[in-house]
Amino acid sequence: MRKHFNIMLVLSFSGAIISGILLYQHYFPEMNLGVISCGKGFSNPCIAIGQSPYSKLFGIPIAAYGVLYFAILTFMMLLADYAEEYYYHIFMSLMFPIVIAGVMADIILAVLMIKIGEICYLCVSTYIINIFLLALLYFYLKKISNREKLFEIIKNFFMPESPDRKAVLSLFVVFIFFLSFSVFAATIILQSRVSASQTPESKITKLISDFYNEEPQSIDFPETNMNLGNSAAKVKIYVFNDFLCSACYKFYNIEKYILARYKNKVEIKYYHYPLDSSCNKYMDETIYANSCQASRAMFAAASMNIFEEYFYSHFSNYPFFKDGYGSEQIFKNFEEAMKIKNSINDKKSFELFLNSKEATDLIKKHIEFAEKLKIEATPTIYIAGRKIVGVPPREFVSAIIDRELSK
Repeated sequence: MRKHFNIMLVLSFSGAIISGILLYQHYFPEMNLGVISCGKGFSNPCIAIGQSPYSKLFGIPIAAYGVLYFAILTFMMLLADYAEEYYYHIFMSLMFPIVIAGVMADIILAVLMIKIGEICYLCVSTYIINIFLLALLYFYLKKISNREKLFEIIKNFFMPESPDRKAVLSLFVVFIFFLSFSVFAATIILQSRVSASQTPESKITKLISDFYNEEPQSIDFPETNMNLGNSAAKVKIYVFNDFLCSACYKFYNIEKYILARYKNKVEIKYYHYPLDSSCNKYMDETIYANSCQASRAMFAAASMNIFEEYFYSHFSNYPFFKDGYGSEQIFKNFEEAMKIKNSINDKKSFELFLNSKEATDLIKKHIEFAEKLKIEATPTIYIAGRKIVGVPPREFVSAIIDRELSK
């Protein structure tokens, strides 16, 4: 019996932690949570589900309810553990209908997940935890011989006669209230923190109005082997990048969000525009040293069909190498990309592509094309034939994508 109780305690505590991670990821989808995330690279269904229309109930993220649910279960089990046998049976019995309700809610959420077309492994793990909790509670209650007496005990708990039991009930109700208040207050604080950092809605509305007031350009973009997303997607985003540019790194965090939220609905196509005079003759001085080499590395990765993995590895490591990028970092990124891809580490082929004439020619071709478009800064982005220079607000990009998808 004690062994089952300890397993249940660990399960409920784990459920609270996982729900907390999902809650945090709901508000900060750009954060890289490493091994506890839903996926490596740009494939993160937890972000897609966390940003879906079904992710909230009464304006509160579903994950917040999960935190509260598992926190209540953990609290009840800790009470049961430290109380005498009388209360032990009460709290374990009270948990049974609560967990049944939790499992029923999980079934509804699983159906919605299927409707969205994504599988959030962190979400599924909470469903599995609930199933195990229900099974363990069932076996616990099944072993109680005098169930009629148990029902009488539970009835007396909610309608106590003695002062000490009235005090226990009052403390229990008060604690549940303050626990609920703490969870929802923390959620509102997180929401306020995110809202404070977001671009005001009035400004987004003006940006959208100004954007669509511009006449769209008919641009015949050349082929590029650097693509992310679905090649058959309705919305195409064209990006001129310097892969060592700090602004491009900021836009990378927006790209992660876009690719997770609009999976299969968007394609991002990249073009080289290194702000490095060693390969860009239109630069009077180098702004980002070795960015020509970074472009060559992207070309090599794309030629080996690992562009997505290499791009992700490159920008994931960007904060650590931005001031000291070189051959060592290029090959480190390559090795990480190959691990993500689960491919054989063909370093020799990568090196051949890296130093190839084809890389030189394509980078030069992209630079010449950028000059025709009078591009002077990175990132420069084209959506729906209109140009955006610099890093746009995430909400602005989402609004454009939503509008283009609705056409």
